[in-house]
Amino acid sequence: MSVLEILGGIFMLGGCVFALTGAIGVLRMPDFYTRLHPAGKSDTLAQGLILFGLVLLAGQQLINAWPTEDNSHADQWIGFANIILKLALLSALLFLTAPTATHAISKAARLDRYTRLPFDQEPDDAAGTSRVAEIVVVGDIAEPLEEEPGPVLNVRETVAEEDDS
Repeated sequence: MSVLEILGGIFMLGGCVFALTGAIGVLRMPDFYTRLHPAGKSDTLAQGLILFGLVLLAGQQLINAWPTEDNSHADQWIGFANIILKLALLSALLFLTAPTATHAISKAARLDRYTRLPFDQEPDDAAGTSRVAEIVVVGDIAEPLEEEPGPVLNVRETVAEEDDS
């Protein structure tokens, strides 16, 4: 094994570790907004590390196909350059779309007035109510909305009702 193959394996293993910790973070975080952080940040880094490891492995294959005096491997260089270009474009696409998707999801939840209440807890004041009217959203009037507090979405009760019917 060469140095580039070892480094490529280390980067790919590091990317897998970040992806695993991101998945565990999504399961361990208490509410929706804090779950977006491990989903967006660690997965983006994991994808970048894995793709960089693949670039290193492709680079090692490129070195192995170094052209000889008779230029017998010249056509392989074009193929390896094509692979490295595709990996670079893929990493640029992932680094642009993953944070943008996380931002779009969080903005949609905020505009939908999704509360930060964890699924397994009831609100402190009265069971089944939330303070949706107190959440300020861009585009609202300067004063809070004058709505009555509505019911809190309880995922467990909703699933139980669907199972009963």
